[in-house]
Amino acid sequence: MIHHLRNSLVKHLLPLAALSLAGSAWAAAPEDAVPPADTVVEDEPVNLEAEVVVSDAALTQWLREGKALFDDERYLDAALKFRQLVETGQEMNPLVQEAQFSLGASLFELGLYQSALTRFEPIVDTGAEHPQYAKTLVYLLKISRATGSDPSVLLKIADYPPELYPPDLKDELHFLVGLYFYGESRLSEALTRFQEVSERNEEFFVRAKFLEGVIRVAQSGLGTEAKEIDSDTLTQASEAFKAVLRVQRDQGSSETIDRVAGQAILALGRLFYSTRQYDVAVRYYNEIPDESAEWLDSLYEVSWVHYQLKNYPRALGNLHTLNSPYFADQYYPESRVLQALILFYNCRYDEADVIVKQFVQDYFPLMDRLGKEINQFADPNAFYQWLAQLSKSEDAEYSTRFKRIFNAALADKKLRRKFDTVAKLNAELSRIDKLAGPQGATDGLLGSLKGEITGYRFLVVGEAGGLAQARLVRLLGDLRRHLAGAIKIRQETRKARRGDSSDGVLQEQAAAAAAKQEIVVDDEHIEWPFTGEYWKDELGSYLYDIDSLCKMEPESGGAPAPTPAEGGE
Repeated sequence: MIHHLRNSLVKHLLPLAALSLAGSAWAAAPEDAVPPADTVVEDEPVNLEAEVVVSDAALTQWLREGKALFDDERYLDAALKFRQLVETGQEMNPLVQEAQFSLGASLFELGLYQSALTRFEPIVDTGAEHPQYAKTLVYLLKISRATGSDPSVLLKIADYPPELYPPDLKDELHFLVGLYFYGESRLSEALTRFQEVSERNEEFFVRAKFLEGVIRVAQSGLGTEAKEIDSDTLTQASEAFKAVLRVQRDQGSSETIDRVAGQAILALGRLFYSTRQYDVAVRYYNEIPDESAEWLDSLYEVSWVHYQLKNYPRALGNLHTLNSPYFADQYYPESRVLQALILFYNCRYDEADVIVKQFVQDYFPLMDRLGKEINQFADPNAFYQWLAQLSKSEDAEYSTRFKRIFNAALADKKLRRKFDTVAKLNAELSRIDKLAGPQGATDGLLGSLKGEITGYRFLVVGEAGGLAQARLVRLLGDLRRHLAGAIKIRQETRKARRGDSSDGVLQEQAAAAAAKQEIVVDDEHIEWPFTGEYWKDELGSYLYDIDSLCKMEPESGGAPAPTPAEGGE
């Protein structure tokens, strides 16, 4: 078999169509194809490619040399040798196909994960006909681990049929493919894959079970405009979440198991809150330890449960914790609205007004300024750069306020993965420059890789900027609604002071006045009055001593109606 080594410079200068005009076309031309002497002859493209005969024996030698370099951990030299073979031989030659795989493996060992993926992709696209197809799956899995389950890697893994999964990697691969389908909103396919994950690998099992529960909740119609909620599917969701907790109880703890267990407890709290089983919801929320990443969310959410149960001391105590200096960079704007609402229903109008006033002063200028700046960017890449500059801003007040919203935006996992991908691409570009040395990665293999990564990074930055912009626009919309809710409370306090409250407000105030507000201290605790100084070990244990200031006056029909107490204003 004979192969042709093409001159690389000519390869880039001549159009692809011109390259197809090989020398054999001249010999095949019949005599009548020669134009008459008086005919103007246009210049024909000339094939300047140098044809170098490379035998299979030479290719085999190159492959052997590349493997020796690889075994000696001289991965860059190995990559150069494999690249020479790939660019020289014919694509369907088994020697070239092995070199193609080995080139990807060499780049992976250099920490150039995106570059390696680019070399493995043609193998996956060829399918089972490629002799390195099965072996490539293992490297795709390694790249997924190194890049944090990048969706572009999972897409290629999802192309493989499960029967090719190595037995010891089957659970992980089923989970990753399920994760890919879940990210694409193909929930039924994701559920099928998650259910294939066995209990032999506890960490993948709990992650699969948690996402199974999330999918079941979505399929039940809970939280949507569905007329009927599928209670059987909700039960399946609950059982999936509880399966996570059983693994933690029976198999022991690990960082992953504990993290997912915290998410499962939070999900159960939300599920029972949404179905108005408030006492059960409180029980689950209270199981989340304060060292958990979900603790602040649970503290905020259970405050709404306590509000429904008329347990105002506990609700306000939790909100007191959320608004402490320890969590100044966290974003819970609606906590202020809930705080003012509870005070309003207890006819504590002056205190409610103070909360509303402070909330509006803190967030209205931020909403107005951010809204103007976000909407000025039509280019998502420019928006990304603005975010990067803003994160380094020396405007302390603006930076702190924005950090709260930005942290909330980053809570979106899809957006966070995009930012992580940009960071990893930056790291890969730095590694390429380091490998190139002082002369820089301007040509050859490293120059080509740098160009590929730079182009891909531009696309990812655009995607990240677009997602961040859309996410922040949604958060600002939510903030606008929270501010409107706070201003509505201020309007209601004015109406209440005039004795002009609606029947619905009067009923809520009567219920608040009738609720038991007594604070009971058990044998395991002592009462310690708050004097304005926060202590870390007290966070989450505050109780707000609140009494309703609504006077209960009987109406003509005998039912009590609240009026503001003296001093209410």
